[in-house]
Amino acid sequence: MRHAFKLKIKDGTEEEYERRHRQVFPELLQVFRDAGIRSYSIFRDGTTLFAYMEVDDLPKAMAAIQESEANARWQQYMADLLVPFDTGNLSENLPEVFYFCS
Repeated sequence: MRHAFKLKIKDGTEEEYERRHRQVFPELLQVFRDAGIRSYSIFRDGTTLFAYMEVDDLPKAMAAIQESEANARWQQYMADLLVPFDTGNLSENLPEVFYFCS
């Protein structure tokens, strides 16, 4: 299953956001693997981030990630860069409107 969502970062933090993602905690990447995430990409357009993830059971994977100490540390590390949406959430799910695979 493919899932996409968007996030926002503060103006002027683009380089810092990218720098931090060149050094994602190895233990967090292992949490992703253990949760069944097969691929995870983040794309940036200015201060808007678009993330794409392939995982069979998104609710189960998200629950496992939320329970991990590595994720708690990562979220704290990234908190100064992220901007909540009007809903108060840090991310918003994006509906798939087209898919092609050959």
